[in-house]
Amino acid sequence: MFNPERLAISNITQANPAVVTTSTNHNLTTGQAVRINVPKNYGMHQLSKKIYQITVLSPTTFSLQYSQVPQIVNVNSTTYTAFTTPAKPSFTAEVLPVGSEPTPLTNTQPQITLGIADSLLGDATSNVSTVEIPF
Repeated sequence: MFNPERLAISNITQANPAVVTTSTNHNLTTGQAVRINVPKNYGMHQLSKKIYQITVLSPTTFSLQYSQVPQIVNVNSTTYTAFTTPAKPSFTAEVLPVGSEPTPLTNTQPQITLGIADSLLGDATSNVSTVEIPF
């Protein structure tokens, strides 16, 4: 079990880097990998269902990175749709920790080029293989 299990998102900035605000203390650490889930009616859905590394800015805010190794590569959300909380939300925008400690994401150029933020961590969480396995 990861700690915390999931956190409600109250805001995501249209900035470089994108900054996520949680509605409670997130207790996350810089370098930790998280998955962002944002329903389409919230906006900023371009970040949804992907894994990012974070840099903690305060007890309730952190910025998103594609990678921190070998250098920090920020997620630029300036052209993404604005985050808004719907009047009657059906689902909550959430942050789900992928690990309990910093977990480096690597191979960032394909992630940036393809507009994804995933790694072999995604393979484990999605239970899929991105490498052909001979029989």
